[in-house]
Amino acid sequence: MPGRGWLLARRTLAIVALALLVRPAAAQPLPATVAAVVDHQRIMRDSKAAKSIQQQLEVRRKLYLDQLAKEEQRLAEVGKELARQRGVLAAEVFAQKRKEYEEAVQALQRASNERRRQLDEALGAANNQVRQVLKEIVDELAEARGFNLVLPASAVLLFSPKIDITEEVMARLDRKLPSVKLPEAAN
Repeated sequence: MPGRGWLLARRTLAIVALALLVRPAAAQPLPATVAAVVDHQRIMRDSKAAKSIQQQLEVRRKLYLDQLAKEEQRLAEVGKELARQRGVLAAEVFAQKRKEYEEAVQALQRASNERRRQLDEALGAANNQVRQVLKEIVDELAEARGFNLVLPASAVLLFSPKIDITEEVMARLDRKLPSVKLPEAAN
């Protein structure tokens, strides 16, 4: 079948010709990397704003714990009194009082969990304010100095202290956002 060979040769020739005519687009050279490193964790721990958040959080946590301890103490007294009354009260009355006591204990546990959730939510909102300003500062520095890559220090195994901009970022953050008010819990 000489016709088939000729057809195959024509197809092959067409593919080769097409491949020669189509040139790959010239690859754009990548810009030189100008990198910087920021110790985000240190800033979120040591900046004035972060410290103000932690102070407020500790005050609020202590207040909540004091309130919780008072309520636990009150419930402990109720529990002791209920135990003393066990032999004196009618079975139905005792069962009702015990049920009320157990419900009060569960309500205190729910309130404690809700307070913990509120503290976590307030901490998250305050930290987000710091992160937002931190990002703005890093963006400003990147624009001013021509950084096209800014990495968190925790993601880099080894880097020169020359590219560490943590101190400058923290100084700017301390000036721009010296404190953050911990949001009040939403009820």
